[in-house]
Amino acid sequence: MSVAVRGTVAVYAAAVVAGLLFGPVFGVGALLLPVGAAVLPALGVTLWLRSREAWRAVAAAAAGSAVLVTALRTDPRVVLASVPDSWRLALQTTWPARPEPEVVVFVPLLVLAAAVFGVELLARLRTPLVSLLPALGVVVLSQAYAAAGGAVAVVAAVAFAACGAVIVARSVPWAAIVLGVVGAVALGLVSPGPAWTLREGESAPLATSRVASPLNELPALLSDPAEPVFEYSTTDAQPVDRWPIAVLDEFDGVDWTPGGELRRMGAELPAGVEGAVSRSARVRLTGSLAGPWLPSQAKPAAVDGVDAVVNPSSGTLLADRASEYTLTWWEPRIDPETLMGKGIDPSAPGGFAGIGEVPAEVQQRAKDAVRGLRSSFQSALVLEKFMREEFELVSSGELPVGHGWPQLERFLLVEKRGTSEQFAAAYVAMARVLGIPARLVVGFAGSGADAVVRNGDVMAWPEVAVADVGWVALDPTGSAKVSSASAGLSEVTEEAREKLPPVEDLSPPRLPPAPPVDGTSDEDRRWWPLLWLLVVPVAWVVALPVLAWARSWRRRRSGTVGDAWAEVRDRLRRHGVAVTSAMTVRDAARAAGPVVDRPTVEALSGLAMAVDAAMWSGAPVDARVHAWAAARDVRSGLARRPLKARLRAMFRY
Repeated sequence: MSVAVRGTVAVYAAAVVAGLLFGPVFGVGALLLPVGAAVLPALGVTLWLRSREAWRAVAAAAAGSAVLVTALRTDPRVVLASVPDSWRLALQTTWPARPEPEVVVFVPLLVLAAAVFGVELLARLRTPLVSLLPALGVVVLSQAYAAAGGAVAVVAAVAFAACGAVIVARSVPWAAIVLGVVGAVALGLVSPGPAWTLREGESAPLATSRVASPLNELPALLSDPAEPVFEYSTTDAQPVDRWPIAVLDEFDGVDWTPGGELRRMGAELPAGVEGAVSRSARVRLTGSLAGPWLPSQAKPAAVDGVDAVVNPSSGTLLADRASEYTLTWWEPRIDPETLMGKGIDPSAPGGFAGIGEVPAEVQQRAKDAVRGLRSSFQSALVLEKFMREEFELVSSGELPVGHGWPQLERFLLVEKRGTSEQFAAAYVAMARVLGIPARLVVGFAGSGADAVVRNGDVMAWPEVAVADVGWVALDPTGSAKVSSASAGLSEVTEEAREKLPPVEDLSPPRLPPAPPVDGTSDEDRRWWPLLWLLVVPVAWVVALPVLAWARSWRRRRSGTVGDAWAEVRDRLRRHGVAVTSAMTVRDAARAAGPVVDRPTVEALSGLAMAVDAAMWSGAPVDARVHAWAAARDVRSGLARRPLKARLRAMFRY
């Protein structure tokens, strides 16, 4: 195999390695077909036309694109139309995403472009390693999606280093490969810390504007209790105790709203806890819910039959149009004794969201309810028991409405009677006062393995975040029916509730400090000075080249002879040439002689002639083209200087 062929294959291999780093987004197996379909035909065409530089790149790109569209097995027009938005759709989807053509197509196209462009750089430039820059760009983009770590990072770095060693060597570069492997392993073992991702701020939009809060619809639904809403049938013949439709964790003192970001449902969501089992049910909507809400579960795994969006942290499902779908979800398995001994999970998303301005009497009532117990699942059950014993559930007649602080204050301190709406909202607010992460859920009660759910089954309930378990639903009203045939978390919670000892027997009697309002711990704040010490120098190092580039771009836009001379003068200064503002161009050429090569000095002489013509000829001479051509020659000459000198010049302003 010749050196040229070996280098071409190495460039293509580096691009493939870069593309497969999108594995966390789609799964490596899902990427093999589209990436292979794009790369293999292009590589064959490139090797076939390696002596015909004029047609090689175009033919390779065309061959790879054509086979890719065929391999995706969809309308080519759909693929072409989705190319501009493919990268954004992947960011808006839960990972691993389904390898749908309109979502995955940007990855093989990036790999194809990096490979074809890299081969052209390898053939036309004297520095062969420059050919890896396009593939390196794909690596950077893949890490901005999901940063690789551990063994994956080591393997990818080793493969990339091996490709670079093959490109720069004329024979099999065993020594270079060994050095690359050692460096790659060392780099892969370095822990980079929390990685920034492009997903921040990217959420899936809803086409519909009908997103009314189901909490506001409770009275209307209860007024027509016989109206069917949906029906379901489970695959394991076990009952489903609850069907959440909306999780509301933001409270401003007036209304409850959902938090978190929505994403398009991908292939599968992970369980997140050990020992969880998978369950599934077929759901058929027979009524009309207020808004695009779908019956769901706290930890959905997959949805088939509808193009849904999901809030991964809450499990909420929404779809613009849906009639029937199959829902698969994860259900934790734990025994009552273990659950009773669990602590709370303060890191649960939304567990400590806002609760508005809490009335002082409500705060005191919450503390009295748990008698100073520390925040734990036990204290959450104690608060639930307090509400069951001290408050009355209203289910008929004129129903109380409202869930803001005026209504909750009247419910807790005056009337002490309300619907599940007031019970759930008051419980969540008091739990957060006590340092227990909680959220409000609106949904329906289930009744068996196969059931029809009606308006009268609607209810609101609180959920608390339990360490190593997830969100556990509670029932401060005492009205929810838990099937004795259930083996799920609701039945385990009921057993733990029955085994709750008297409050005076629980210990230790202390409350943890309330979580910071901004969600930042004191431990995190201690790292801020060190973080600034790292960020400021890095930002300064990055800013210098950016400022220099911006100044150069502004001068090129003006295009005057004076700006061409100013640009050359600044570049010479950055390379260590002592150029002062009083020097002429010829003076600068003499000063630059010991630093730059002969062609660069000649380019400076050409710039001097252009400056003289513009300033002293007295004739209407336009020397701008000649001046900027000479400036480009000077820039090219400085680019031929040693790498160390160019790096030093890059960080001088």
